[in-house]
Amino acid sequence: MHQQEMEQYIVSHLDEALENGWIQLYLQPFVRTITDEYSGAEALARWIDPTFGMIMPNTFVPVLERAGLIFKVDCFMLTETLRLQKKRSSAGLPVTLISVNLSRQDFEKMDMVGFIQKQVDSFGIQKDLIALELTESLLVQNKERMVRVVEQLRAAGFQVWMDDFGSGYSSLIFLNDYTLDLIKLDMGFLNSFTQTSRVIMRSAVDMAKKLKIRTLAEGVEKEEHVRFLKEIGCDMMQGYFYAVPFSTGEGELKNDLKRTALRYEASEWKKFYDMADTCVVDSDSPRAVMEYHIAEDRIHYLFLNPSEKEELRSLGRTTAADSEFILNARNNPLHTKILEYVKYAIHSGETVTMYVPDNSRIVRTSGRMIARREDRCIFQGSIVNVTEDRLQKIGEKIDQTLSDIVLLFDDVHVLDPEKDTADNMINNFGIDAGLTSQDRLRRGIHHFCDDLVHPEDRDRYWEFSNPDTMIRRLLKTPGGSLQAYFRVLLPSDGGGRSYQWKEFNLLMIPGSDNKKVLSCIKSADPAALMEACAG
Repeated sequence: MHQQEMEQYIVSHLDEALENGWIQLYLQPFVRTITDEYSGAEALARWIDPTFGMIMPNTFVPVLERAGLIFKVDCFMLTETLRLQKKRSSAGLPVTLISVNLSRQDFEKMDMVGFIQKQVDSFGIQKDLIALELTESLLVQNKERMVRVVEQLRAAGFQVWMDDFGSGYSSLIFLNDYTLDLIKLDMGFLNSFTQTSRVIMRSAVDMAKKLKIRTLAEGVEKEEHVRFLKEIGCDMMQGYFYAVPFSTGEGELKNDLKRTALRYEASEWKKFYDMADTCVVDSDSPRAVMEYHIAEDRIHYLFLNPSEKEELRSLGRTTAADSEFILNARNNPLHTKILEYVKYAIHSGETVTMYVPDNSRIVRTSGRMIARREDRCIFQGSIVNVTEDRLQKIGEKIDQTLSDIVLLFDDVHVLDPEKDTADNMINNFGIDAGLTSQDRLRRGIHHFCDDLVHPEDRDRYWEFSNPDTMIRRLLKTPGGSLQAYFRVLLPSDGGGRSYQWKEFNLLMIPGSDNKKVLSCIKSADPAALMEACAG
């Protein structure tokens, strides 16, 4: 049949095709990038003609557009989509979002906004389960009217999407003129998949995220397409890699999903994962989006950007699964620490940063809870290997702290009465006497008492420093500490030596099983000394 005859056939048989079911509803799934779950589908028209077999849309759609009849197909497809959703809902089957394509003629030939609202209400379908796809060519025609139309549809509770974003010349201008819920990146970008197209797609997704517009990539056919879209944070994917358009006839939807191994995303979880999508951003800083199952006490990665993957590799984890295994291992101390971090973030609702040990490394875990539903939570954060940086800072801090201690104390020792040892940390007396790097504790105390303590203070000093009773006395005090003042023979400013009042402190060291004591000696504060003497 010649082209002209085919066109005449299509126009003259349209009403018959609609009445007899020759035009049928097919679906092509959308897959949520972070979960690989079936989270919606696009409604597509297929003309199954009894004479000519399958007549594809690229044949009959242009013909009906020129004839001013395409609005009939669009109205039919909307009604059939709602009928399918009603049927599945009544049968207790999963119902997900379905997008329906609209054309310019729909709004020229009839009150399309009123028709959509009436049909949705008559079938009793939730409005957030319908998305309306508008092409760039539709939005460019009579822009003032279409801006009002888009506002009316969104105010009524419908999602409005722009189809074939990037295929025309004015897409960026439209984003300034219209408030849209999602843009569908034209399949031409993935068909070419050049360095240029990848840069454009990356920039488009980043821009959409900043404008709080969701993104869907059409034409996904290869594994490398999927990897790239996951990396740049594209929210949804559609293409032959996952499923070809399939009939919605009895049993067909269920069978096709089995063949493609896709899982359904329950409609009640849509907003939960939509919130997760907002955090999936391609950035230079390490970023991860994780899902935490409270009941199962299990963490699952939804997204890792390249910087975060590099951090995990520095910890010896080459894949997300490797890191999940470590984080979820109940016998790993890291799991307990991460669980503390997660619980605090859940209850506080704030950004939480925690430094935790990971074998011989130091890890900074930082993030906040983004969404929660039932026993699941979404966290945006990062796990960063800060071992080298942290150790350097700890070293600097220790150096500074030791400098401060040296200025504050004349003498600091760690005493172990049971082992009869004393480890010298600081000795600023300026004389070659007392305890050295490590000495016998009792011999050192006797020497200090006999040679350095004022004769009138020696009995009190020995009672205070007696290693045989030291631990027992400290355990009886509320704070595990003892304090006293004694005169000690030290070099004087005139070159000789004189007795000077010093403050002596003994403190039980936590975590030493009540075996070690910190001994600190410093110059006595006059006011504190007078108060002690008065007491």
